[in-house]
Amino acid sequence: MILVYHRIVSRASGAHVDWRTLEEQLLFLRRHFEIVPPALLRDKRKALDKLRVVLTFDDGFRNQTEVAAPILRRHHLPAIFFISSRHSTPRKYLWFAYLEALEKHFKGNGFCFGGEFMDMSPEKRHITIARLRETLLNLKPHPAAMYELMEQDLPCLEDFVCASDLLDYCAGMTEEQVGELASDPLFSVGVHTVDHPFLTKCTPDEAQSQILDNKRWLEGVSGQPCNTIAYPAGDYDAEILKQCRQCGLNEGHALIPMVERNSEQELPRIGVYSASLELLGFKVQWGNHVRSIQAMLA
Repeated sequence: MILVYHRIVSRASGAHVDWRTLEEQLLFLRRHFEIVPPALLRDKRKALDKLRVVLTFDDGFRNQTEVAAPILRRHHLPAIFFISSRHSTPRKYLWFAYLEALEKHFKGNGFCFGGEFMDMSPEKRHITIARLRETLLNLKPHPAAMYELMEQDLPCLEDFVCASDLLDYCAGMTEEQVGELASDPLFSVGVHTVDHPFLTKCTPDEAQSQILDNKRWLEGVSGQPCNTIAYPAGDYDAEILKQCRQCGLNEGHALIPMVERNSEQELPRIGVYSASLELLGFKVQWGNHVRSIQAMLA
């Protein structure tokens, strides 16, 4: 079973897995299952062997290398990190991280955007952010138009979010941190696109650029070939799979398989968003059960 984590924050947070939760979960997984590198997941398991678990971390947030990686090293546990390159540049944020920070930290009652007032009062804030999200994601061309408006017309996070929160929740890994991760035998890195778009919303040329530019950046920073991708938000289709193969990405990590034409390009994963060990154990058991059924039907 493949598990996917996202942010691993340094302070307790109800919305994200923090370092204490991660360490507790890793010890639980190691006690009850076998945590293996991705390549070993395909090896045939004997009847009495423990269920195997692969750990993946999506997006490339800085807290993954500063908070999660030291815990993984301490317990000698392998993992693969799928890294978007946009937020390796200071003050550049992935769109969803920006919206989360805007909702949580904006100080005023609202701001003007697109000729209308965006109501950020407590009772309206969540609805406003949801409407803003829909507007941004529907802009064309995707994702360039969305990021252009975020940077030119929407509030600047640095104006109302403290530096420590920006680093802990929003900032991406630096090139040096990516290189350090890739040089550790425990870890590997994979493609997660430049800007974390919905790939099926992109034009074919833009989708290819998002994939290939990120791949080249990772290979340049790490000095190692990169042949695996995790599709942002689990969004892809048959054309995206074809483009990935053309870019030399023969292994793909999904969430729920969408096309089911090539199992190596649509490896299912289950997200970890809760501190519950009971739920985590259930997810691993259930995921393994589903994989067994899929293998019999293949």
